[in-house]
Amino acid sequence: MILLIRISHLPVLTLTILAFILFVAFRIRHLESEEKQTDEEFWENERHADLTPARDLNTIQYITIPLEKFPLSFFDDNPDEEADMIIDELRQLSSSRLLNLNGMSNTDLKLQYGRKNLGEMQQIGERFNRVEVLLCDLAKCFMEKKEYQKASCILEYAIGLGSDVSADYTLLGECYRVLSMPDKFEALYEKVESMDLMTKGTVLRELDRIRNEK
Repeated sequence: MILLIRISHLPVLTLTILAFILFVAFRIRHLESEEKQTDEEFWENERHADLTPARDLNTIQYITIPLEKFPLSFFDDNPDEEADMIIDELRQLSSSRLLNLNGMSNTDLKLQYGRKNLGEMQQIGERFNRVEVLLCDLAKCFMEKKEYQKASCILEYAIGLGSDVSADYTLLGECYRVLSMPDKFEALYEKVESMDLMTKGTVLRELDRIRNEK
């Protein structure tokens, strides 16, 4: 009896296996087709990018670092070796070309600025990334001395540039909490929610924690 029951189930099992195999084969073919299309689109974009005329880089409006608007005189009366090093490097970078090129691939850069300018644009983007790090570190120097208002000035500027340094957002949230600025905190939270930030989930969780601190 047991043998007969098992044999009677074989056709259903076989059909199930065949259906599964066909489904897997279909998915593999579909994925391969998508991958091929993606590759073709990539190389087509590359061909267009390599043919893009070089843009005149002198006509671009670059980012400037308003050091004169930062509360840097604070360190005249409160010496801080780390802050001095950060400020010196920011001053050096302030005379360089800076652009926020975060999220742009080499293909994007060539399409927008021309293949001949790729190396220069990579350097411009790298300098901006360095500025992002320095501004965050400078804000930390202020916060270590309990100067939250001054730190918020630096962080607001960095975020206004479109910084993708997650610490900028959490540190600014901490400043707003200490300074009792709930409206600004909520505006910051909403800004992060609307952003295409790689670490958005982590930043929002940290802001939630800061919001609930007493």
